[in-house]
Amino acid sequence: MKFRILTIALLALGLFSCNKTNFNVNVNLQNANGKMVYLQKSINGESIVIDSATINNNQANFIVENDNPTIYYSLKIKDVRYPISFFSENKNVTIVGDLNDTKSISITGSQAQQLLNEYNDEINKYNQKFRELRQQYEVASKSNDEATLKIIEENYNTIEKNQNNYISLFMTKNSNSFIAPFILYRNRYNYELKELVDFVNNFNINIDNDHSKRINDYISVLQRVDIGQTYLDFTQETPDGYTLSLSELVGKSKLLLIDFWASWCGPCRAENPNVVEVYNEYHEKGFDVLGVSLDMTKENWIKAIEDDGLIWHNISDLKYWNNEAAQMYGISSIPSNLLLDENGVIIAKNLRGNDLKNKVKEYLK
Repeated sequence: MKFRILTIALLALGLFSCNKTNFNVNVNLQNANGKMVYLQKSINGESIVIDSATINNNQANFIVENDNPTIYYSLKIKDVRYPISFFSENKNVTIVGDLNDTKSISITGSQAQQLLNEYNDEINKYNQKFRELRQQYEVASKSNDEATLKIIEENYNTIEKNQNNYISLFMTKNSNSFIAPFILYRNRYNYELKELVDFVNNFNINIDNDHSKRINDYISVLQRVDIGQTYLDFTQETPDGYTLSLSELVGKSKLLLIDFWASWCGPCRAENPNVVEVYNEYHEKGFDVLGVSLDMTKENWIKAIEDDGLIWHNISDLKYWNNEAAQMYGISSIPSNLLLDENGVIIAKNLRGNDLKNKVKEYLK
């Protein structure tokens, strides 16, 4: 009797295992015949190749072993710039369309993917509006039509506000889905620290998934460098090849601005004259600047320093967005800055134009 019970139990276990063994990713893409395609999964933000195939008769099929249902997958096709990304939730996924028309590509299968499709469709509408406005802006700029430029800027700000409202409402509406932290991480730079914390606290999901871990790690970084916290030290090279640490400058002036920028960043270059103006006016009164560049090439970095007259301390590790100081301080967009007092305490963040000047003037009066 015991043997029979054990046999039934093993059979049941075997059936259960077979049912959860794998799922299929079916690909049918026109104009893709003969191309190599790589199936990747995202772990801690890195895309890891788990399988590959050659597309024959515009078709390919992958059999994937079940894994964490929250994993984000992607198909990287040779000579195609952007991968095709999707959620499977361990369910069969179908990808169809024309490789020459990426807008035609549709992905079906899981409930999470359905939500992501809904989100992407709406965001694409906003992106189209932004593209149209940028084209209008270029035309108006060439003719120096200041009135039209102002209207375009106002329209851009309105659309951007509407888009951010949509994203916030989407995450709130789907707070019980792991899509919510995925979307939040994608748009993390649009929110202040308190807003990020509020969203995460309202998510009604188990935080034990890749997307939740990443947004929580990002929040932890921001909390370590929030206003009221003491600076974190870092060391990088000057244009002359010497090393310089932040700690060497803290305490030598009443105020120290850590300015994250790059030669290739248009908004940074536009903001540099404002920082130069504040530096020239208040340096003798105790204001100093440490420029941290996210450049990749030393020549471009040095030329921008000379062209913009950045006569303060400048350092970089030439690692682009992987700049270690930028990662340490949670910098996800530039220009960004932090203002330290003489004790190395962060007293303000992301001050630009008159806001920077007024803060420095108030502190050094």
